Amino acid sequence: MKKSVLVLVLIVLLSFSILAQQEYSLPLLAVQESADGELQGSSAELTLELREGGSGRVFLDTFPATKVDTQISTRFAKEIACSHYKLDCDKFDFIYTIKSSSSIIGGPSAGAAIAALTTIAVRDLEYTDNVAITGTINSGAIIGPVGGVKEKVEASAAQGHATALIPLGAGQHKQGNETLNVIQYGSENLSITVKEVVSLDEVLLELTGEQLNGGVVVVQENPQYQQIMQQLQTVLCDRTEKIQTEIRAGDVAIDENITKDIDQRNEIALNASRVGDYYSSASYCFGNNIQLRRELYRSENRSLQQLQHDFVILQRKKDALLTKVSEEKIDTISDLQTLMVVKERLQDVQLQIEEFNTSNNESLQGNQNRLAYAEERFFSAISWTQFFAMNGKKFALNQDVLRTSCIQKISEAEQRHQYVSLFLNPTLVEHINDKIGVARKSLEEKEPALCLITATQAKADSNAILSSFGLNNETSELFFQTKRDAAARVIAENSAAGSFPILGYSYYKYAQSLEEREQHTGLVYLEYALEMSELSIYFPEEKALEIELDTETWLFFTGFVLGFVVAVMISFMVMRRKRE
Repeated sequence: MKKSVLVLVLIVLLSFSILAQQEYSLPLLAVQESADGELQGSSAELTLELREGGSGRVFLDTFPATKVDTQISTRFAKEIACSHYKLDCDKFDFIYTIKSSSSIIGGPSAGAAIAALTTIAVRDLEYTDNVAITGTINSGAIIGPVGGVKEKVEASAAQGHATALIPLGAGQHKQGNETLNVIQYGSENLSITVKEVVSLDEVLLELTGEQLNGGVVVVQENPQYQQIMQQLQTVLCDRTEKIQTEIRAGDVAIDENITKDIDQRNEIALNASRVGDYYSSASYCFGNNIQLRRELYRSENRSLQQLQHDFVILQRKKDALLTKVSEEKIDTISDLQTLMVVKERLQDVQLQIEEFNTSNNESLQGNQNRLAYAEERFFSAISWTQFFAMNGKKFALNQDVLRTSCIQKISEAEQRHQYVSLFLNPTLVEHINDKIGVARKSLEEKEPALCLITATQAKADSNAILSSFGLNNETSELFFQTKRDAAARVIAENSAAGSFPILGYSYYKYAQSLEEREQHTGLVYLEYALEMSELSIYFPEEKALEIELDTETWLFFTGFVLGFVVAVMISFMVMRRKRE
């Protein structure tokens, strides 16, 4: 009998061991260089083993060895999948293996496959392994462009795959002065189905047949946000009219081109206000206020002594506001984002003050412009304090928690910066490194809110660059729409959970206002919207101690307590009789 039990235990343990080490695999599309330097397709395979009891760590083996960008892109792809599908990735370690027939050029093109396989493994989904994939993975789970698509499809066909998934726009392959339709080429010449995909959702639909994210998402604007933002817009746009009145009273002459720009922004602000887009309207009024105040100060020809006096007054006002907001109780995401944006603006004001104090040889006009910007930035900071009145779900947002989240954001920003530096001259992304430096300094100075907003912006700036690689006129519009949909989904999810992201939603609306005129800048703001809308994942929800028991559990618990009481009473009676 004992032997039978022992055998049964061993079988169970062996079964758990097999399950814990189950491997998942997908074919990759890759390219290599031939002896004469030409690109040719290469067979490759991606496998993933999950190790339970882990902590979210990522390990990568490659045969043969690949470039360092493969290691970075693997971590990035895993993070995208875990975030996009809200996967519980912290309880696993991820062991990825890439095997290829020869040295593979680069590694980011495996990003889409890595993100897809990560999702399949963590959710243990049924899937087909007869679909090969190539494409980078970007924020919002968007599939990005890669090179060598024609050669990759040829290699996929040679391996007998039924379908090859390629990024949006990659179906038109340029060969010298001619363009090859890779989708048609695959169907007619290679007997393989080639499909363009734009999102990780589409990739997983092809692999699993499941639509993991629902249909079209409609973002519902929070009524309290709308009311406060409308008040903020009214204050800033009324200020525009006030400064214009001063300019007219002083008979100030303004350059015709500047006047034209101001009128254009006024018209855009008015149109945005009419459709309820109060953040965009406020932004355009803010831009006009800076320009108008510069013209006003130029006409007054303020002396250096006057400017010194103005900056001293501004320093006092800035310090007073900083003290006031530092005393605010921060326990919702809207509170945190309000603190972030106010402190960011006050930091800008302080920077202008410090630059004025060290600008010994700078022109008087330059300092007048600096004062105009600083004063309007300060007024904007005051306006944003209205959002401390926003309601929302409570979170544990003490200094230790904020510091930890800040460190995490800096780490993410550094990884993205390192990634994008592999493809661009470091001088072209130096501004991102500067922001990371500001975030680190803010952390050291115990300013976690300022650290968070700066590190988040640095990460989003890198994402914007990575996302825009390979875009052209034919693909940029659909790409913009897909990125916008991704931001909308994140905003809707957080809003439904009781954490309306005031900054994320504001940037989302502003990006839409830029879509037709400045689409590239709009993409940057969509990245800001994505990052600012997901801040709640870094913080634990503040919950009261609650114990909920179902009927069966309650009856068991009640019976246990009654039985215990009866047993105690009987024991007491028995002991009493013995004493008697």
